[in-house]
Amino acid sequence: MRLYDAEDFHPYPRANISLEIVRLLVGDRRTCRFTKPLPDLPLELWLEIFQWSTYVYGATTIGGMDPFILQRSPRDIMGANTPIVSMRTKCALVLVCRSWRRIAIQILYQHIVIRSPSRAALILQVLRDSYSDKSNYGYWTRHIEVFTHARGSSDIRFLQTLFRIFQYCPRLRMLSATWRVVIPREFLTAVSTLYGQTLQGLNWDEQKHSLEKTHASLDFLASYRSLRILDLRNFVGDSILDREGLSTATLPSLNHIILSTRGYNIAVATSLDLPALHTLTIQSLIGTDKNNLIALLLARHGALLTTVHLPSPSSGSPETEPSQLRSPSQHIPPSLFLTPNVCPNLDTISFGSNSPPYTFEPTSMELHAHPSLRRIALLSVRADALYPSKGPNETQTHLRSFTRRAYPQLEMVRTAGFLVDADSDTLTRDVFIWWTQRFERDGVDLQDGEGVVWMYGDDVEENVKPPKSLVVR
Repeated sequence: MRLYDAEDFHPYPRANISLEIVRLLVGDRRTCRFTKPLPDLPLELWLEIFQWSTYVYGATTIGGMDPFILQRSPRDIMGANTPIVSMRTKCALVLVCRSWRRIAIQILYQHIVIRSPSRAALILQVLRDSYSDKSNYGYWTRHIEVFTHARGSSDIRFLQTLFRIFQYCPRLRMLSATWRVVIPREFLTAVSTLYGQTLQGLNWDEQKHSLEKTHASLDFLASYRSLRILDLRNFVGDSILDREGLSTATLPSLNHIILSTRGYNIAVATSLDLPALHTLTIQSLIGTDKNNLIALLLARHGALLTTVHLPSPSSGSPETEPSQLRSPSQHIPPSLFLTPNVCPNLDTISFGSNSPPYTFEPTSMELHAHPSLRRIALLSVRADALYPSKGPNETQTHLRSFTRRAYPQLEMVRTAGFLVDADSDTLTRDVFIWWTQRFERDGVDLQDGEGVVWMYGDDVEENVKPPKSLVVR
């Protein structure tokens, strides 16, 4: 029985409307037959509907998926939107009628992906023509992604085309770029001059193609004065660690920084002055160990942090979380952040269920592990690791350590990504309820990935008997 759903809300949690739904609603243009008249709705409502039907996570932000965003069990034959399905739907919407075109065109050009010089040339031509006839499609662009793996991407003419595209997109807010060649310093200066006061998100990827040194510097990063989120997971830079007397660069508005254990990006973040920082994400990569640099980072910025995300280790693709469990030694230890006085204002933390457990022993000087922590998300939880009779393991050790004695302000523990309703094991619900009751006695909510607290109903609680697999010997 579902006791209640969490009150967290995400604007477009399930974007399931595809091109087929659009055809059912407005008819098929090839046959000119319409199933029903269109609802008489204000254009503002149509815009909300279109945004929901074409939503793809990552189109409007460069931040990773928040583990506290509610997930839903698949209950329909249509999955979540993919970039291809979303683009097909957008192209269908702008062909329905003039009024729909006026509001759907801004969604069509909201997110532009440039994968090759030929596509860049076509995008530039469209933006230039729209500017000439006063349509100005670039006005609606908020996020541009640039990839340089195609032939001809190292040509200076490609960079010139990119910059002309940027000039037609004055309201750009997110810029993601993956470079396989060293970008000229003049191009960096031109981009930072154009967007230095308006850009809010920057993902600068120089590491995937093994660049050892680039022209991007601390001054280049600091030129974006309005940045809210900065992704440095694959940042290389201009060997700033080799310089002495390095002056501190300041990003006054940055509140979320994304790092990895690859390269020197942690040292770069330590060198930055970030007065508004409150969220830190660190992606652990297999075969790397940067715990000493993380300790220096926390010594500099730990007092500012209220939210820390430690995704499960990756083999080199930080955008996707691996399905297989990694050994504890490959995880970033949560104890680095939960140790008393390191992050005194920490409110939320997420980490892998297979990460090294942190067991706190109270002393006369330190009565609690962390006095302000309220929310914990446990990632990569598996049903077989929850059976009490199959312990002890890292998952169970973590769950048993989440107590009010160690964390007096703790309110919620969530198994992010683990959906009880979607698990094929028939005993998963009983096992999860066993843990829920354990947390309930301590005044803490245990929620699955849907934000559901699972409990037995009053009519069955008296007659239910725990399965033999739950008996702890």
